[in-house]
Amino acid sequence: MEEKIIKYLLIINLVFISLILFTKVTILYKLMKILIKAVISPLLISVFFYYLIRPLNEVFKKKGLKSSVTSALTLTIWIFILSGIFFYFTQLITPELNGLINEFKNIGEKNSHINKALDQVGKYIDISNIYKMFMESVNKYMQNIVQNLYKGFKYIMDSFSKLLLILITIFYLLKDGDKFKNGFINLFPYKYKNIVSSILEESHVVLSRYVIGQSKVAFSLSIMIYIGYRIIHMPNALLFSVITFILAFIPYIGFFISMIIPTIIAISTGFTMLIKLGITFLIVQTLKGRIVVPAIMGYTMDIHPLTDIFLVIGAVAFGGPLAAFVIVPIYGILKIFISTIYRYVIKERLSK
Repeated sequence: MEEKIIKYLLIINLVFISLILFTKVTILYKLMKILIKAVISPLLISVFFYYLIRPLNEVFKKKGLKSSVTSALTLTIWIFILSGIFFYFTQLITPELNGLINEFKNIGEKNSHINKALDQVGKYIDISNIYKMFMESVNKYMQNIVQNLYKGFKYIMDSFSKLLLILITIFYLLKDGDKFKNGFINLFPYKYKNIVSSILEESHVVLSRYVIGQSKVAFSLSIMIYIGYRIIHMPNALLFSVITFILAFIPYIGFFISMIIPTIIAISTGFTMLIKLGITFLIVQTLKGRIVVPAIMGYTMDIHPLTDIFLVIGAVAFGGPLAAFVIVPIYGILKIFISTIYRYVIKERLSK
């Protein structure tokens, strides 16, 4: 028993040492960053949208259409839907975004202590010198306009290529998802095919439930927060509800992050608005924790809330928002992998 513990501890230490050494090798570290940016990030986004639009694809398949036709039809419908939603909300949110900018300007004008602080800073810092430096930077920027246009063009082309990669990946996932699965299983020896198939099948079910469930939770949360903001007359309610919808895909801490800007506005507005916002937050958080999440998500991931929180916080510190977004399903898949291997080992021992 002690030998096994020492063996596992040595393996864990070797893994950590390998990771540390890997980060010290500059070329490999840069290569990994490029791979994450160019390949892994678009792939993760593709998988997310694949599970989101897959139910519609399954409906078309049941109608007897070919897989290529159903994939193209599903992708086209969702592109039109998402484009319509994007343009519709852009028209509604743009005035609210301008209002939010004006709101922050008013915060500085309303609070005399902020103005006094700025006056105190002006005694020690030469504002005219800062203005001069600013104008020099603008002139330099204008002189390098060709270079800046090239950078802008490069950014647009990079974004377009990633979007195209995402669309192509989604199409082939919809079209040949089962083929990819069978091809991956065939890479393993015959005696391991059942266990690999079991891991893939369980992971597929968990990912599908998680993506669709988390989307429903995010939508429900944004609707509740929009209604709450309208009731308490919080400005830019639609903009804040959209932000809440996006951040709600990060479990637990996403909703708290979405409350930062409304809280700043509430503080500048007055104590009454701050109390109203606090009550709204408590009501929405209670409804989310007691009704929405249990009803929609159930026990999909079978992960304790405290584990979720630590996973997300650690992921944010290590890899930013994208890592926080994917850490929970990755953890769920790892649990499936370990538990399946464990069951397989126990079964093999009992058969002997």
